[in-house]
Amino acid sequence: SDTLYLRTTIYTRAFESLQHVLGGLYPEIPVGSPKLRVHVRPSDRDNLFPDFGCKQMVKQSMKLNAQNIERNEAEFQQLHQDMLKIPGLSAYLDADHKSGQAQAAISVMDVVAPMHIHDMPLPQGINGELIGRLSHMASVENLHSAWQSSAVARMQIGQLVYELAGNIVDAVQTDRAPIAATQPQLGIYSGHDTTLAPLLAVFGHDADKPTHDAPPNLEWPPYASSMRIELLNDTVSPHPTVQPAWEQDPAHPSADPSKVPFDERVRPTNVPKSLYQWTSRRQGSGPTEQVNPRATRDYYVRVWYNDRALLLPACRDPGAHHSKHGPS
Repeated sequence: SDTLYLRTTIYTRAFESLQHVLGGLYPEIPVGSPKLRVHVRPSDRDNLFPDFGCKQMVKQSMKLNAQNIERNEAEFQQLHQDMLKIPGLSAYLDADHKSGQAQAAISVMDVVAPMHIHDMPLPQGINGELIGRLSHMASVENLHSAWQSSAVARMQIGQLVYELAGNIVDAVQTDRAPIAATQPQLGIYSGHDTTLAPLLAVFGHDADKPTHDAPPNLEWPPYASSMRIELLNDTVSPHPTVQPAWEQDPAHPSADPSKVPFDERVRPTNVPKSLYQWTSRRQGSGPTEQVNPRATRDYYVRVWYNDRALLLPACRDPGAHHSKHGPS
């Protein structure tokens, strides 16, 4: 159907996840229903996971990951010693923990966490408490760098965020068009933990914890985790309900709002300029044009991670979110 957009990576497990989601949404599809088209991109052009061919991204990520491991050295040492006591694991681990060289937490968690979720018998000595520690330390090894550095997060998942933001603007413009047009009402993207983790960093997961130390509740995205982005239209509240700060700022040197630099018109005060470079979009092969964020007035985005609405960093300032529903 033209109202449903489906996309997955080339990996079998991503296809299977998409199939299970569709089976839950549409358990009994009538005979003769339109066939569903699933969009897949070559892995070297897929933005549903970081491009590990980007040398700068890999360099910066490894640098921050090494710093995280060093900060948590005592905890890594203790985890390593505890795993050495488990007969089923000791044969796969070096006798001495080598800081920053062997990422044992993610290697072990990748095996035992799915077993635990599916109620399979676990090796003696492995339990939920140990898996929780593995999940936390695996995040320290691999994911926390994106929480610390907006530059790393942009390199990891910026292209996908750019695409999603463009889809939202296109949906609003289509909805406001005087002539009705068919557009997707639902998009399902089947990705990976390497999709969710940088998206969580971008959308402000744990943004209220500015310390460089990994938060104690930081964990690897649990099995079957999902992120939901909702586009909402307020047809009741007086227009406009969201007002960029520049419109009420008498201190701005220009009295004519049309002369205010484009990238300063809608930026909340707590968001750096560099994060707003995606507002330039290319339409096909034509010249680059700037999307006017003001055209999305009365439309709002809410982002969920599993069962929790995220507080988006760019929406926290007064006037940058819905007046009743807040920055989520």
